[in-house]
Amino acid sequence: MAEVTFLTQREPIDEYGRALYAVARSIVRAMLDQLGPEDLTDINTDRDQVTLRQLAKLARLDRDKGLRGDGFEWAVHEAILGHEPRVTELVGAAVARTSKYLREDAPTSLLFGHERAQYLGFLDAVIENAGDRAVLLPDGRGHPFAFGPWVRIAAQGQPAETMLRERIRQVWKTDVFLTTDSARLDDKLRYAAATIKSNYELLEHGRGLRIGIVPEAPTFPPGNHSGRD
Repeated sequence: MAEVTFLTQREPIDEYGRALYAVARSIVRAMLDQLGPEDLTDINTDRDQVTLRQLAKLARLDRDKGLRGDGFEWAVHEAILGHEPRVTELVGAAVARTSKYLREDAPTSLLFGHERAQYLGFLDAVIENAGDRAVLLPDGRGHPFAFGPWVRIAAQGQPAETMLRERIRQVWKTDVFLTTDSARLDDKLRYAAATIKSNYELLEHGRGLRIGIVPEAPTFPPGNHSGRD
């Protein structure tokens, strides 16, 4: 009989089998993420109850759906939550450079993406998980922004730009909000907005975005790189 290894989400990826599991998990999460309300109505199933058989009937190979990018986004998010050192060391160092309140210790990720926020209940969960006193750190000057009110506006996507303050005009492009344990001061968590791209050539800057995360590339070596905005 074949030997089956059962893995929990937070176990480290320290062998080939676990690496395959992590990649497959992120792809499946991205595919589930792309199911819209109409898709779920067609199969009469909630998102967390969709079976692989149902997913196979709905999934389609379409380059415009952005599955590669979404899969990479989920992979980064789950690697941070799972304390994968090859990811958290780089992310922690980048986060620490965005604010004096943030250090390299134990970065954590709060998944956003305005496309997801359109789903009923997801936005409220993001705000609740951030905490009542969470704030955004758009840059190194001025007062931070209250998390909940501005994230609700950012969830509307690009149309929200006219409603957002100048310092956070493009924060709707955020894929994940990052913070660290050391960011808590007076029980207030401070978050830095990050955008994630599977192709580094498509990385965009914007007012309110502090960090960009991309895969290693021949002309883009691993590490932390400073740039304008």
